Amino acid sequence: MASQVAAAVICQEGMVLITRRAIGEKLAGMWEFPGGKLEPGETPQTCIVRELREELGVESVADGILTTSVFTYPGGAIELIAVTVALGSTAFTLQVHDRAEWVKPQDLLGYDLAPADIPIAEEIIRKYG
Repeated sequence: MASQVAAAVICQEGMVLITRRAIGEKLAGMWEFPGGKLEPGETPQTCIVRELREELGVESVADGILTTSVFTYPGGAIELIAVTVALGSTAFTLQVHDRAEWVKPQDLLGYDLAPADIPIAEEIIRKYG
């Protein structure tokens, strides 16, 4: 069974937020939509609000699910659930990332995205690009 992971799709003023995994983290140097594993009893929405608080130090409001992506990494399969999110602040305090960037949807595939994040980027381009 794939581990469920929530990923934040945050669009502001025509730009999308991506973050880069810091050295020492899994997938270091790769870009992703911030998020993390669902804990028991969590919905993707409650998970992403918690994860954004933990990883970026910001409050947020989660909305609907944009799409999902299943990918098998060497450590096992994940189901990445992309949740659209509105931020309460963009004053980030990075914990597991070393960079955060706002990019145009059509530029997403120019970044070294984590494999599970690529189908989500493609859906963002279809919807917002």
